[in-house]
Amino acid sequence: MGQHMWKRAATVGTAALLAVGGTGGVAAAEADAAPEAPVVTSTEYPDDGNWHDGVGNYGTFVIDSPSDDVVAYRYAWLGGPTRTLTPPEPGAPVSLRWMPQKEGVTYLQVQAVDSAGHISARVTHYAKVQDGRAAVTHWDPDSPSGAVTGPGVTLGAPGPSGTTVASAASFDGTDEAYASLGTSADLSRTFSVDAWVRPDHLDGSTTAVSHSGFSLGAGGSAYFFELPNPDGGDTIRVTGGAPEEGEWAHLTGVYDAEQKTASLYVDGVSVGTVVGAVAPGGTGALRLGADGEGGHWHGLLTDVNVWDRVFVPGEITSAATRRAQRLGYWDLESATEGKSPAYAGGAPLTLGGDASIYAAADDCPWNPDCAPVTYPMVGNGDLLLDGDGDYATTPTALTPTDAGFSVAAHVRLPEDVPARNMTVLSQPGEHTDLFTLRYVAASGTWQAVVAHQDRADAPTTTVSAPLDPNAPEGDQFLAVVYDESTDQLRLYAGDTYAADAAGVTGLDTWAPTGDLQVGRSLAAGGGTDHLAGEVDDVHTYAGVLTTAQLAALRGGGTDA
Repeated sequence: MGQHMWKRAATVGTAALLAVGGTGGVAAAEADAAPEAPVVTSTEYPDDGNWHDGVGNYGTFVIDSPSDDVVAYRYAWLGGPTRTLTPPEPGAPVSLRWMPQKEGVTYLQVQAVDSAGHISARVTHYAKVQDGRAAVTHWDPDSPSGAVTGPGVTLGAPGPSGTTVASAASFDGTDEAYASLGTSADLSRTFSVDAWVRPDHLDGSTTAVSHSGFSLGAGGSAYFFELPNPDGGDTIRVTGGAPEEGEWAHLTGVYDAEQKTASLYVDGVSVGTVVGAVAPGGTGALRLGADGEGGHWHGLLTDVNVWDRVFVPGEITSAATRRAQRLGYWDLESATEGKSPAYAGGAPLTLGGDASIYAAADDCPWNPDCAPVTYPMVGNGDLLLDGDGDYATTPTALTPTDAGFSVAAHVRLPEDVPARNMTVLSQPGEHTDLFTLRYVAASGTWQAVVAHQDRADAPTTTVSAPLDPNAPEGDQFLAVVYDESTDQLRLYAGDTYAADAAGVTGLDTWAPTGDLQVGRSLAAGGGTDHLAGEVDDVHTYAGVLTTAQLAALRGGGTDA
């Protein structure tokens, strides 16, 4: 009798032998019995109560039941579907490869299935996964790396706004524009590489980061991640995204030796994967700004990292995120000497015309005969404008970064809406408005218009949305977002999903010189399109607000 059969028979016991009577009874009992529960072991992620490495690192789980007639193992990870592994022969163990995508405690549940279809008890193997290993190579102009830098590289440029990367280096596109440093990553095995890049010229194919085992850069109309073919065949090339001169992008290339895939991410989004990839590996230095074949980088480069593991999608998204920077916030709760204060930065709003802060006051909580009043949209006050020359203004201009801009406010129109166009917010430049958010009487819609340049005849892009007839107490939440990375203008009206969006081509980020206007547009002869209604909680940002931040502002909260 084999070892597995002996272990299984031993569990039947004397009582079972007496109950079924003799050896024939033993056989019948075994035929009806479930297989013994499997045992799960892992070197990388043992169930020992300790934390183990880590996100982006594969581990092996060996699953084995003492029963020798097991023909399948059913398994499922926490929150995942149930799958099946088949051993090469009945009773043999199986191996499962797994890579954690996030830090924390998870578990693997396994059951054995025998040839008769009996299923064993469920076994749970806990794995405590710690954060992924740090990059084995890092370079930016402010960190000591031992890099050898050519004379075509100039330090001291600003890094991408909305990130923690403070500085960048400028590469002039010549043979002398390079930086070289060593890396300990074995590029014949799984590895990842990322960098912030800003091409200033896109003539031909230019390489931002390279090694004998890969290249990462821009090829004119698309970014690329390349792996030389170890057999001398065609280069493995993944492309995607749309490079623009003077615009930052975050690039990540991932080679997964387990899955034999090469993947490229642009600004945190997967743009392509090649299956069947085999990296040639290779030794030698990491080169920044050049590939050794004339593809010299002309632009800015910073925050280059190489990992000896998979940099997982969640990490990539986080690394590529450019957080919006608040420029001004006016809650419009009060005004002193005609000025409503700003919070968390920014100058106060100066009230013009007969503009005032409206605060409702009634005795309804204790007087059943009270006259109900309309309460402010957010908090205890809002800005009241009569449409006849009222407005507010602040020198804290809405100044975009190369990531774009966002602006949001609550607006309430009177029951008898005037039959004319009215401006909610506008940001003048020297010759035209960077943006205008307004009510259009002819269509009864909200409309946002963005000018591509600071010229009186500049081309514009427009998005629009209907008024929300079901808005509580008439409170219309409006937000305008221009996303430079996607070249998209979005208008939000009462929801966290854009009510309208439009692609924008040819828009150069430009800094307006005028004061932000609330309740009017500013023309050469003074204000126009004055708003009749109420405005509350005005927010301005450099950069792009997330849907979660927009939801918080819509609810009367802050972006935190």
